[in-house]
Amino acid sequence: MALDVADLFKRLGKPAPSTGTPDWERANAAIEDAFWVIAATGHPAWTPQRHPQVIRTLALAVADRRFRNPESYVQEQAGEVSYRMSDGSPMGLALTRGEQALIERVAGRGGLKSVPARREVASRGLRTGYPFPDSEDSWGAA
Repeated sequence: MALDVADLFKRLGKPAPSTGTPDWERANAAIEDAFWVIAATGHPAWTPQRHPQVIRTLALAVADRRFRNPESYVQEQAGEVSYRMSDGSPMGLALTRGEQALIERVAGRGGLKSVPARREVASRGLRTGYPFPDSEDSWGAA
């Protein structure tokens, strides 16, 4: 399912603006930016039209953050009223550790991984069949 500005505004609890208006343009840019940050972290084959459902949900959540607080303000004050974001709150397009882990799991990149390792070892006079004797090696023959 494609990402849509109307879905973002549904989450915001507001009616979607008309196509081409400044709010629509800003919301659309936030959705696109959020999706491509997620796709770069996750899977290169994901597109705005083809991606797992949970990625759509996550992209809209990140776009919501970006749309509500585009300047990534931590504190705001108007007269005697002030508001402060909690410390550690995600800002803008930055992904939290939990979001990154979810993206990697959905992309099949999480969990245990194996890495080929190679170590060159000098033989130091050991016979070729060590520790398992070759048929031509008389060493260790009964």
